[in-house]
Amino acid sequence: MTWLLVLLALAMGIASAVQGATNGTLSGRIGLSSAVLVNASIVFAIALAAWLFTRRSLASEPESPWWFYVGGAYGLFIIAGAAFAFPRLGAGPTTALMVAAQLTTALALDHFGLPSGKVEVTPMRLVGAALLFVGAVLVLWPRLRPEG
Repeated sequence: MTWLLVLLALAMGIASAVQGATNGTLSGRIGLSSAVLVNASIVFAIALAAWLFTRRSLASEPESPWWFYVGGAYGLFIIAGAAFAFPRLGAGPTTALMVAAQLTTALALDHFGLPSGKVEVTPMRLVGAALLFVGAVLVLWPRLRPEG
């Protein structure tokens, strides 16, 4: 099971990079707001189909705090942000910075036990996050150097 989850995470990483590249290209052709609308519409259509297929009623769900429902806003921000940043920073630098930020945030979530129990943030995990951040800076380095 662990290997399947590792493969899933790797596939998600590949999909994220390819999504940013395709959204950035689409944004350059039809504009940022149109590209976001197209992508959000596709996500909505697939989500609606999946929901209809499972026939799960929203009314039967337990009441949840409002902030449980903001994930869609994050997704929309990721779609729009990637469509804007990929063509300007490049796929490598944008993805490297996204992953470094994801890991740093994930370590904080682990530390506070969100969403499902605390996972100790050890010195080795912090070194890993620091190395990832350094890697992101190195990937971005050609854009950071002063032009001369």
